[in-house]
Amino acid sequence: MFDIEPWYGWLHLYDSEQDENSPFFGVEHNLFEYDRSIYDMPAHPLWEDFDSENLLMKILYADYNKGYCIIELIGEWNDLQFNDFRLMRDNCLQYLFDAGIDKFILLCENVFSAFLEMEDYYEAFTEELWPEGYIHLLKARAEVKEEFLRYGISAFVSWSESLDQLNWRKLHPDQILSLVEETNQKLLGK
Repeated sequence: MFDIEPWYGWLHLYDSEQDENSPFFGVEHNLFEYDRSIYDMPAHPLWEDFDSENLLMKILYADYNKGYCIIELIGEWNDLQFNDFRLMRDNCLQYLFDAGIDKFILLCENVFSAFLEMEDYYEAFTEELWPEGYIHLLKARAEVKEEFLRYGISAFVSWSESLDQLNWRKLHPDQILSLVEETNQKLLGK
């Protein structure tokens, strides 16, 4: 885990540590000290801790005028034991939502597994985002999506097999937003 870094290719466009609306505003990272971890495994120090024992994040991009952000995740998504989505919502997403973000694109290629239980937190937050906002998972592993389906949480988040094939690192964040918006319109039959 310690050698998987969050994507830094958009730092010239956005830096969550410089964004006054970000819950990570002013956070300083010591690149010589591995003070982040997933369970007991050290993680790269550029990941952000939102009080989860097993999941870390990095806000890669936020555009308050267009109302969206892209967040990269790493670790295990475990609502069953640790209420990770509640922690993510309370300690990050809600701050962004209060500042005008209602579209959340979550990059999940480094989410290795998911253990979900109830849909309550997802449903409540989705109702706040409705009608324009959403949560979209990008590049989630098959077993993670299966877990979302099994617990009915897929009713509150979207994903697309075709978008999961994207080489998102070569795109501008606005291009990703456009593709997600287009896909979500098709999913909703609009």
